[in-house]
Formats: sequence, structure tokens, C-alpha cells
Amino acid sequence: MKEILNFINNNAIVASLITLFLSTLIQVFFRRSDRKYNEKQENKRNRRKEFENKAEFIIDNNMEDDGTIPHIHLFMTDFNAKVINNKTDVEFNYSKDVLNKKKYSHLKFYLKNIGNADINQLDICATAQKNTMLCQVDDIKVFTENKLVNYSYLFDRKIMKEKAVMIDIAYLPDSKICNTFSSELVLIFRDSYGNLYEQPFFLQQKNLYEPRSITHKEYNIYTKPDTAIECFKNPWLW
Repeated sequence: MKEILNFINNNAIVASLITLFLSTLIQVFFRRSDRKYNEKQENKRNRRKEFENKAEFIIDNNMEDDGTIPHIHLFMTDFNAKVINNKTDVEFNYSKDVLNKKKYSHLKFYLKNIGNADINQLDICATAQKNTMLCQVDDIKVFTENKLVNYSYLFDRKIMKEKAVMIDIAYLPDSKICNTFSSELVLIFRDSYGNLYEQPFFLQQKNLYEPRSITHKEYNIYTKPDTAIECFKNPWLW
């Protein structure tokens, strides 16, 4: 090692090359660090801008319904699930009163888009997939008679900024449609920028949480029954 150091000290060209090499490495390191820092800051700015431009619902049950507000009529109920055919299928059994509309109670909400983006589509989804179904009122018979399950309803009309929709949720008073530690529903919407968001919707507390960005995979879990059906067949997956 001493001989190598003496050689370098006595050879100006070698020393210069080594110094150049080390300085280049240092510059590359700092440039890469600067680039990563700038990219991180740019991502933060983009996320902030996206969040500022998002759509967002609030509950506004004091607004006047002038007849132009779209009405969405849904039904929620609990069920009993049974795995059949050697664990290849699941059938869902409902109360005998689910088709008796005279026994329904109702929760009605006016939801207004107060955000900075239009909403191109809205999915209203049940969160307690282990024991709660949700469907359009007109579709109850189809699901109950065929012992099927459904967790979401798609409203595929645009909801402009400052516009609203009315959601009427029918349910049987003795059904268990409440969640102890989380929201009963979640509103999932795709805004005019193509971004997906969810807003937890607490029915009993009449409260909406702030939107958060979600992935397409999360969207599919909420809107498609496939994952839940696999969990019924394999309960340890819940």
C-alpha cells in the first residue's frame, strides 16, 4: 500500500486521473440525489394539485329538490351465506320480508359535489361484504330468488360541480346493516381527470369522510363479488 501511495505521489498524471475519477463519482452521486429529490418534490406537487382539483361529496339535506336532481333508489339487507356443492358455490338466503315494501324503512340523503372536478361515474358500495348486500330496489327479486349477492350500484351519469344526487336507501328495520367500527357504505367515483376516489359513508352518523385516492384493484374488490365469494368458500381469507 505504501508503495502504491508513493507511486501516485510521484506520478502527477496518475494522481490527476484518480482525482478526476473521484470527483466524477461525487458529481454523479450528487446529481442523482438532486434528481431524486426533484422528482420527489414534483410528485408531491402533482399529488397536491390532484387533491386540490378532486371532486368531493357533502351531505346537504337542506337543499331544495327542484325536480332536476337524479334519484337513486337502493335496498340494503343482511343475509345468511351457505357454501354448497362441495365448496364450489355459495348461496345467499334473505329474509322472507325483503319483497314487502310496506315494511321498509328509509334513509334519504342529498349528496352535493362541492369539489373542483365533475364526476363521470359513481359507485355506491356496501363495505360489510361478509353479511350485507346492496342493490337497486327494482333488482331485489332477481337476487333473492336466485340466492345471489350484490354489493354495489353504478350510477353512470355525470355529476357536475355544484350538482347533487339523492340517494334513498330502503331497509328492513330488523336487518343488521350497521358496521361497528367502519362505514356502512363507500362512495367510489371517477372524476373528469380519470382519477378514482373513495369516500366512506357512515349512514347512522349521517357523515361523509374526505375522499382518498384508490387503485383499480381496490375498486374491483368493492364492486365485484368474486373476492368475497372466495372468502365464503375459504373463511380464513376474511
